[in-house]
Amino acid sequence: MRDTRRFVGTLARATAASALFLGTIGLAAAPAQAVGASGLSNGYVGVTQTINVTDFCPGSNVELQATVNGNLVTSPSASSDSNGNAAILWTPATVGSVTNAVVQSSLVGSPCSTIPLPNVAISQVGTNSVLTAPNSVTVNVATQITVTVQSQLRSTYAPTGSVVVKDANGATVQTMGLTPNAGGGSSYAYWRWTPTTSGSYTFQATYSGDANSLGSTSAQDIVIATTSGVPIALSLPPTMTVGVPTTLQANVYPANVQGSVGFTLNGAPISASIPIVNGVAKFQWTPTVAGNVTIGANYTTNGGGTGSTSNAVTIVAGPVSTDVITLTQPGFGTWAPNGTYTVSNGTTINFTASTLSGAGVTLSETGPCQVSGLTLVVDASNATCNVVASSPGGNGYAPARYGYTVSTGLGQQTAILAAPQSGRVNVGKTLTMESPQQGDTNAGQNIVWRITKGKGKICTLGFPSSGAVTLKIKKRGQCNVRGDAPGVPNVWAPFVVTRSYQGK
Repeated sequence: MRDTRRFVGTLARATAASALFLGTIGLAAAPAQAVGASGLSNGYVGVTQTINVTDFCPGSNVELQATVNGNLVTSPSASSDSNGNAAILWTPATVGSVTNAVVQSSLVGSPCSTIPLPNVAISQVGTNSVLTAPNSVTVNVATQITVTVQSQLRSTYAPTGSVVVKDANGATVQTMGLTPNAGGGSSYAYWRWTPTTSGSYTFQATYSGDANSLGSTSAQDIVIATTSGVPIALSLPPTMTVGVPTTLQANVYPANVQGSVGFTLNGAPISASIPIVNGVAKFQWTPTVAGNVTIGANYTTNGGGTGSTSNAVTIVAGPVSTDVITLTQPGFGTWAPNGTYTVSNGTTINFTASTLSGAGVTLSETGPCQVSGLTLVVDASNATCNVVASSPGGNGYAPARYGYTVSTGLGQQTAILAAPQSGRVNVGKTLTMESPQQGDTNAGQNIVWRITKGKGKICTLGFPSSGAVTLKIKKRGQCNVRGDAPGVPNVWAPFVVTRSYQGK
C-alpha cells in the first residue's frame, strides 16, 4: 500500500508540471499587437488633433512630421510606453494641404522605422464676433466699447486683421485692428466712445476674416445715452419762477418702451402716473415756493423695468415777466393785441405764432367764426368774432392772453368763367363767355350778361340751347360786355365781371 501511494503522488506532481508547461506554451502563443497610427484627419486651424500610436518604439519619444504647403512641420514629442503606445497631440497653425505625414521617433539615430499617414487638408476655422457695451451710458462721458472675435471649435487660433463697427444706418463708426488675447483662441479691439446727446445708439461689428479664419458679424447692441446714465432723462429749464407753469418732460429709452412716469419734488410725488408716449412723458407744474430743489422722475415699464433720475433746479421769486405773443397773418403782417380787423366772409387765415417763452400758442373764438389750431375761418358777414391767442408761459414768463376783434364784411363772390381776357379779336370770331357747366358764382348766384357798348353793330350775344353764353364779333370796333350776379343780403356782395374786345 505504501508503494502505491508513492506512485500516485508522483503521477499527480507530473500532471501539475505538465499543466504548467502547457500554460506557458499557451501564453507565448498569443498574437503580437500590430504597429499602427490613426487620428490624423481633415481639420481646422488651431483645432488640436490626437494621433494614437500602437506598438511602435516602446519606451521612446515619438512625433508627427509632415509637409504643410511645402514647409516641414513637426509636432511636440510624446512618450511611448513599454508596449509602444503613445498619443501625439498636433495643432495645425495654418491653412493648407498636409502631405508626407509620418510618425517617427524623435531620437536622433533611432533604429525605429516610420509609420506613414494619409494626406489631409486644414481649413479656415469659423469665428464668432461679440460687441460688448454698457446698456446705459452718460452723455459727454467716455465709455469703452469692446469687440471680441472668438475662434470656434475650441481652436487656439487668435484671429488677426481688423473689425469695422457700424451704426443702425450702416455708417461706419470705427475701424480697429485686433490684438490677440493672452489665453489664445480669440482677439479683441476697443475704443472710447463719447455720446454728445441723449438717445438710443445701435452698434454692430463685422470681422472680415484672414487667411486662417472666417469672417463673422456680431448681433446689434443698443446703448442708451442719457444725462443721468440711466434709461431715463429729464428735460427741464435750469431756472423756474414761482407762479409760472413749467412743463416737466421725461425721456425714456428706447422710445418704443411702454409704461408710465411719476414726477417728484424733493422726493415727494407731484404728479399721478403719466403714460409714456413715444418715449416721452410730460407734466405741467407750477412752482409755489422759491429755492433750490430737486425734480425727479421715476419710471415703470409694462415689462417690469424700473429706473429714476433727478435734476437740481433753482426756483426764483417774481416779479414775473408776462409772455409776449406774436400772431402773424401771411401776406398781411402781425396782428396787434386788442386790434380790430375786417375780414370778408368766406376767408380762411392760416396764422403763424411764436412766444418769448417758447411755449405754443392756442387760438379760441367767440362768435360765428371758427378756429382750428392756428387757422381762422370766417363764414359769416356783418358780424363780430372775438379771437383770443393764449400762451401758458414758462421759462420765466407768466401766461399771456391777447384779444383781437374780427369784423366780418360781405363775402366777395367769385366765378370760374370761359370768357377770354380783354383784347383784340378777329372779326367773325365767336367767343365763349361761359360754358354750359358755368354760370353761377361760389354763392350760387346766376350771372346775367349784357353788352354795354357796340351792341348789334359790333357784337352780339348768343344763348345756344346747350346753356352756354357766346359773343360774336361782327365788325371792326369796340365791344364792351358785363356780367352781373346779385348779392345775398348781409352775406355776399354783388358780383361784376367786365370784358372789352376790339374787333380787327
